[in-house]
Amino acid sequence: MQRKIIPALLAFLMLTGCGGKGGIKVDSLSPEEIAESYRIAEESRAASESESIRLEQESKKAEAEAKKKAEEEAKALKEAQLAEDKEMAVRDFEENRYTTFDGVEYELTFMDSFNGHYLDTDKWVYCPEWERDDCVWKSEGAWLEDGALILAVTGDKIPYTAGAIRTRDIFEQAYGYWEVRAKLPQAEGINAAFWLMCDGAGHAEVPGGKDGTEIDIIEAPHHDWQQIQHAVHCDGYGDQHKTMNYPMDIPGIYDDQWHTFSLVWTPDNYFFYVDGELTWTVRGNWVCQVPCYAKLTVAVGGWAGVLDPQNVPAYGMQVDYMKVYLPVGGYPAADS
Repeated sequence: MQRKIIPALLAFLMLTGCGGKGGIKVDSLSPEEIAESYRIAEESRAASESESIRLEQESKKAEAEAKKKAEEEAKALKEAQLAEDKEMAVRDFEENRYTTFDGVEYELTFMDSFNGHYLDTDKWVYCPEWERDDCVWKSEGAWLEDGALILAVTGDKIPYTAGAIRTRDIFEQAYGYWEVRAKLPQAEGINAAFWLMCDGAGHAEVPGGKDGTEIDIIEAPHHDWQQIQHAVHCDGYGDQHKTMNYPMDIPGIYDDQWHTFSLVWTPDNYFFYVDGELTWTVRGNWVCQVPCYAKLTVAVGGWAGVLDPQNVPAYGMQVDYMKVYLPVGGYPAADS
C-alpha cells in the first residue's frame, strides 16, 4: 500500500517544490517509481492547464454572449425609439400643417420639433468637417436633448469642436416662410446662425442674387454687445462678392430664453422678423429665385471675438423647432 502512494506523493512534492533537504529522499525510490512520479506530475500539470484553458474559454464565451445580447437589446431599443420618433414627427407635422402669419395663410412643407431621441437623418445631414476660425464642424457637436437640438462647442484647445447641420439634398425650397425658435449663445466668442444657402451663391457669372444668395436670417456673434444681425451675400466670395447686413442691438436677446427668428421670402422681397416683429426688408436684385437649403450652425472666434476656455464646453445654440411653409395658393410670378 505504501509503495502505491509514494509516486503520487513524490509527484506532489516535486510540483510544490518540496523533496529537498529534510524531505523525502528520492534516491530511496526505484527508477520505475521515479518515472511513474514524473508521469503523474506531468499528467497533473497538463490537467491543470487544460482546466485553466477550459475556464478561460467559458469565460470568453460568456462575455461574448453577454456582449451580443447587450448589442441586440441596444439595437432593438434604438429601432423602437426611431419608430417612436417617426410617429411623433408625423403627428407634429399634422398638428402644424397650417398657420397664418402677417395676414397670409401658409401650409407646412418642412418641420422638425427635435423632440425625438436622435437627429432625424431623413431631414438633416451633418455639415462637412470644415475649419471655421477657432473650431471645426463635427457631427459630435450636434445632438438632441430635452426636446431641443443642441449645437455645442466642446474641446480643451483650439480648434474646438462645433455643431452644424443642414438640409442640403434633402429639403430645398424657393420662397416661403422660414422660422426657428432658439436660445442664443451664453458666451462671447460663439457665433450662432440660421441661414439659407445654395450653390448659386458662390457663383459670379450672373450679377446679382437672383441665381443664388446666402440669406442669413439670424447671425448672433456678439453676446457681450447684445447685438445680432441679418445679412445677404451674392456673386461668390471673391473679388465680385456683394453683401449687405442689418445689425441690431436688442437688449435681452441673449437672455437664455426662447426667441423666434423668421424670414418671409417672396419672389420680390425678403422680410426679416425677430419675435414676430418686422426688422428688415430687402428687395430687388438681391432676392434669390432658386431653391435654398437651411443651415443651423455655431462657430467660434473670428468676428465673434475670443472664446474664454473657461466657458467650454458650452451650448452654442439650442433650437426648439424649425418650420418652413409656402402660402396656400402659392406666390404670383416675380416682377420683371
